[in-house]
Amino acid sequence: METRFGVKGTVCDGVFFTETAVSGATIIRHLHVEISRQNADLSEVKQRLAREARAIGATALMNFRYGQKKHQWWELVFTFKWDTESWHGDGDAVKL
Repeated sequence: METRFGVKGTVCDGVFFTETAVSGATIIRHLHVEISRQNADLSEVKQRLAREARAIGATALMNFRYGQKKHQWWELVFTFKWDTESWHGDGDAVKL
């Protein structure tokens, strides 16, 4: 954990992740990823979000939220969900 821009967070692939809002930040876009395969974890969620954030010129992701959710039975039958749960993450990509 480190402090940047007056808030605590972590860094993944050069992008600063924080669960709080950063004062004075300019939001570029809200990002969301979902990984529905076995053996995925939080670090993979952060890597994907960091890649998307860098691609649009963002240096940080604020209001970062993440978690796991159980798939409904019909999602397993009618979609390409290979596992019973998936990881998801989202936040506001910002340039600071």
